[in-house]
Amino acid sequence: MGVSIEYRTNKMELPLFRQKYQDREKFMAYCRECPYYGALWSCPPLTFDADAFLAPYAWVNLLCAQIHLDDEIIQAADTAEKIKTTGWEIVSRAKNDVEKRMRMLETKAPDSRSLSSGGCNLCETCTRTVGLPCRRLEEMRYSMDAFGLDLTAITKDVFHIDILWCKDRLPKYFTLIHGLLAKEPTTEALWESVGLSAKGL
Repeated sequence: MGVSIEYRTNKMELPLFRQKYQDREKFMAYCRECPYYGALWSCPPLTFDADAFLAPYAWVNLLCAQIHLDDEIIQAADTAEKIKTTGWEIVSRAKNDVEKRMRMLETKAPDSRSLSSGGCNLCETCTRTVGLPCRRLEEMRYSMDAFGLDLTAITKDVFHIDILWCKDRLPKYFTLIHGLLAKEPTTEALWESVGLSAKGL
């Protein structure tokens, strides 16, 4: 498949990061319009105190996964259904791989916790819809969106990339932003140790 992923990393002290990019009131309004609101355990409304969750951490280590699509793939998705299906398959595959590697990173960075890009898709149907606990709590990670973070601004300011959207065709690339909350900044060697460098899918 003509897809490749370029990884970029950066880091910021968490208080500054929250000051610059967190606006819960503004972004929760957007989240309420999403079908995943209240339907996925990874998504808002969170069932715990977000400030208390973030309090133990001093740094956020950021990962940008820029998923490049070849022209052949873009042209082959020539109907609305193909655009939707192809885009979902490409992003889901990349997202699940990144999440797996971020969980590996947690084991190498003491007292750390990763945050994901968008809603969890580990299960076909989330148990939240029927009022039951998450069945894969050890693997599920909360989305950065759930904390009211401005992912568009983060992508542009920190990684100098504009987010592209699916309209009447697939975009040249998709962008995922993940984070690792930690006591210390993460080194480039640590990112490399879990395979988060430019590679093909």
